[in-house]
This record gives sequence, C-alpha cells and structure tokens, in this order.
Amino acid sequence: MEFLKNLFGYDSNSLLLFTGINFWIFFGILLFGFSFIHSKVRWRNVFLFLLSLFFYYKCGGGFVILLFLAVVANFYLGIWIGRIPEKWQRKKVLLLNIFLNLGMLVWFKYTAFFITLFNQVTGSHLKVFNFIVWGFNQLSGKHLNITELLVPLGISFFTFQLISYSIELYRKRIEPIRDFSDFGFYITFFPQLISGPIVKPQNFIPQIRKPYELSKDEYGLAIFLIISGLVKKIVFADYLSVNFVGRVFDNPNLFTGFESLLAAYGYTLQIYFDFSGYTDLAIGIALLLGFRLPPNFESPYKARNISDFWKRWHMSLTTWFRDYFFLPFAYYLSGKMVKPRYLKIRTELLIYMAGILLTFFLCGLWHGAAINFIIWGGLHGMALAIHKFFYPKVRANKKIHPFRLFASRLFTFHFIVFTWIIFRITSAEEFSILMKKIFFQFHSELAGQIITAYWKDLIILLAGFLLIWAPSKIKEEVKRSFIAMPEFGKAIILVCVIFFIYQFKVSGIQPFIYFKF
Repeated sequence: MEFLKNLFGYDSNSLLLFTGINFWIFFGILLFGFSFIHSKVRWRNVFLFLLSLFFYYKCGGGFVILLFLAVVANFYLGIWIGRIPEKWQRKKVLLLNIFLNLGMLVWFKYTAFFITLFNQVTGSHLKVFNFIVWGFNQLSGKHLNITELLVPLGISFFTFQLISYSIELYRKRIEPIRDFSDFGFYITFFPQLISGPIVKPQNFIPQIRKPYELSKDEYGLAIFLIISGLVKKIVFADYLSVNFVGRVFDNPNLFTGFESLLAAYGYTLQIYFDFSGYTDLAIGIALLLGFRLPPNFESPYKARNISDFWKRWHMSLTTWFRDYFFLPFAYYLSGKMVKPRYLKIRTELLIYMAGILLTFFLCGLWHGAAINFIIWGGLHGMALAIHKFFYPKVRANKKIHPFRLFASRLFTFHFIVFTWIIFRITSAEEFSILMKKIFFQFHSELAGQIITAYWKDLIILLAGFLLIWAPSKIKEEVKRSFIAMPEFGKAIILVCVIFFIYQFKVSGIQPFIYFKF
C-alpha cells in the first residue's frame, strides 16, 4: 500500500527531475511500454500523452488539472479557428484564445506582484484572494490559505506554446489538430513541457503522425546529449551552486569583492550549464522516442556583441518573441508612422528601438514577477537598441581585426555577467552590497588564501570556461567520434561518466533554474 502511495502520490520533495533516479525508473518503464506500441502511431501518441500528464502530476501536483483544462479549451478553440474562413472572424476567436491563455498566466504568476506593487504605490492593503482554494475549502471543509497563489510549474512555457499554435492557425500556416490525444501529446510532451525548448507547431505537428524512426547515428547523438546534459547539470551547475555561488549570493556581507566577482563568474556558468544541460537532456530523451526538438543554445558566451548573444541564447524564446510580438508590433507601427524621419532619426530605426525595448521588457517580466527581472530585460533591450543605433549595418560574416573581435567578445561577456548578477539577486540591498564589495572592497591581497580555500570550486570554474570557449571544431569532433563508436564503447563511457558524476553529486536534488519560470 505504501509503495502504491509513493508511486501515484504527489510529493514535492520527490519530483521526477531528469537528474534523479526516480525519473530514470519512470523513463525505463516508459521505454518498456513504448517498445510494444511504438509502431502503432495512434496508441503511441495516447500512451505518451497520458504518461506526460502523469509526469507533470509528479512534478506539479494538482496543477495537472489546470494543464488538462488548458489542453481541452485550446483544442476546441483551435478547431473553431480552423473552421472560420473570414480573417476578421478568426481574429475574434484568436483574441479570445490569447485572453484565456494570458489571463491564466497573469493570474497565477503576476497577481501577487501587481497587488504588492499597487499597495506600495498607493499605501493600500489589498490582499490576494485565491477563489480556487476558497472553493475547494467550501467543498472539502478544509482551511487552506486563500491569500496565496502558487505558480504552476512550467506555465510560462506551455502557455506560449498554446498561443503560438493559435496564431499559426489564424495565419493559416497550419491545419488544426482534430484528434484530441494528438493535440494533448503535442502540448504536454514531457521532455520539453516544463522548461522548453518552446516548439513551433509547424516544426513538431508533422512529426506526430510519422512512424517511429531512429537511425544509428541519431541513437548515438541522443546518448551523447543525455550524457552531456547530466555532466553540465550535476558536475558544473549543481556543484558550483551549492559549494560556492549560493553561499556568496546568500550572504554577500561575509565575502570579499574578489570572492563576489568569482561568484558572479560562477553564476554565469551555472545558469548556462543548468539550462543548456536541461535542453540537452530534453532533446536527447525526445530523440530516443523518435521526435526531434530544436536546439536552444549555440555557444552564447562566444557572442561578439549583444545582438549575437540573443541569436545564441534561449533561441526558442527569442524566436517566439520575434515572430509573435516584435514583428507584428513593428508592422503595426510602420503603418502608423508614415514620415521617413522623426526627431531626425530614421523611422525604421525608431520602430526597431521601440519594439526591442518593449519586447525585452516583456521578456524580463516573462522570467519572473520581480523588479530585478524587469531591470534585467530592460538593460538587454537598451543594449540592443544602442547597438542597433550605432552599428546599424553590422554583419555576422564581416571580418574584423582579431584584437577588436577579442575586445568585443570580452566586453559583451562582462556585460552579460553584470546582468546575470541583477538576474540572480533578490533585493536592491543585496545588489548594493555585491557592487560595493567588487568595486571598493576587492582585497586582492587575499587572493592567494581564497584560491587555496576554494581550489576545488575554482578548478570546476576554470574547466567550465575552457569547455564553453573550446573551439567548435573540437566539440564537433568529440561528438562525431562518440556517435561513430561501437555500442560496447558507448556503454563503457556511459558507466564511467555515471561514476564520475557520482563523485560530484551534492546532497539533495537541485531543481533546474528555469523550472520556476
């Protein structure tokens, strides 16, 4: 009985995280069942839809009901949009769909933030009223807290995927999915459900009805990505977070400026390895099941400027904002601003700057209901606008002097490091302390003692930077060599890597950073 309770019950301390043994037991059972039905497309999709809901339940608890209701509502709204020939009528249903999806996102993620902000500005004392919990209390006789809103896991990701599906239907670029299990599977596919990548419907929907196919090279690539993801997450992200970065950011008064700067570099590595590690695992796991997910990172810390960075970092989110907000917004403004220049500035440049500033304000807000995320997005938006203003014709293939290229990359990287500090801090006081430490209490004379005290963490830090800045040709060669290796060799490497990872495993499973977004 206890076994069944653990198996089917929800425990917030025992989530199905990719780095936990519980997930790999779940995935092993899934693969066992999948092996019997993988050739039967309809049953395969039903099977994966149901297990994806179970996966979300084990990670997000009762919010699986919300996810299921969102799937039902968007399925029927999608069919409705697909049946309407007139564009203006489709737009009405599209606006209803966007209102419902964004309303769900705003209600759960931003209500408390906006009420707190309103109270601070006006001096009022409004409180959140959770009518869902209130209704549950009335029915069950319980007395759960009705002044708190919990944020459903991955809501920012699956709502954006739902919205993109509706917009593409409105634009007549895709046909509606008419089988409920197929649509549910597309939205809830568990590898990318909680933290992406956000999959565009025209890239994934054609795969839904395709027979299972996995070449030998793709199998090798999937295993390589899974190994890569585990190493990134456990060896680099978790180790740095628990043993160094978290300690400094949580108690900045206790550390020198030198340690604070090292922690900033450490967090820069941590967030990249954490998120790209998740992406590698998601793509690898999906590939084993016969589905191809898009890449989400392309060596972002090698970026030569801020524009280049956003072509390499969280590419599925950048693409979403570009296709579904920035371009429509720019097109709308271009119809309103008919003069060739305003304030002696070219109209197209003004439109770009206004669009990019608003886009990155929303991008920051998407990451979290907090002022630091809004400032982080605003800084990136301003940097992009400034870069476009002063370098309007920069091309990626343009050759520049090696020293200038190095300086450009170094400056871009340190701008990213600085903005990650803002992203990571929890209060203005914490930011003030960190900046004061770095600029006025650096204590370089203690560098030798600090390096001696944290030598293990600094080796991981150095190894991480060597890995991310290693030439792409070397990385590709390592990948190709692994894929071409005999299966016995892959198995040996996998065992060795698991043993290696175990040496770095920290106490307790560390959730992925982007789970909270």
